[in-house]
Amino acid sequence: MDIICTRWKIEEDFQQAKGLTGLDEGQVTSWISWMRWSLISLLAAAVLTVTHARSNTTDDSNLELAPASPRELLTILRVTAVPAPRRDLQHVLTWSAWRRHHQHRAAACHRRWNNITAEAST
Repeated sequence: MDIICTRWKIEEDFQQAKGLTGLDEGQVTSWISWMRWSLISLLAAAVLTVTHARSNTTDDSNLELAPASPRELLTILRVTAVPAPRRDLQHVLTWSAWRRHHQHRAAACHRRWNNITAEAST
């Protein structure tokens, strides 16, 4: 019976952690986006765990702290784990060309699909 109760507690903790880190909010449409969202959520969970562990340690300052807000934890995550975006000219131009190329391909596919459905309806 104790094993069942322990498993239930673990599942409740897992659900709470998914909600806290945003893992339950991701809307994924491809493998890459799912992997990125999962990685960010796992990093958020790691930051939360470390922050929680460090806040529970006793120190000599006897500071009483309010719990960290999700916005504050996101800021800590960005500073500690997520690299700063590249802003050099070559990178921005390459990104712009890549984005416009994919927009062109999407528009062409959309037009082709509209032509197929228009022919099918006639």
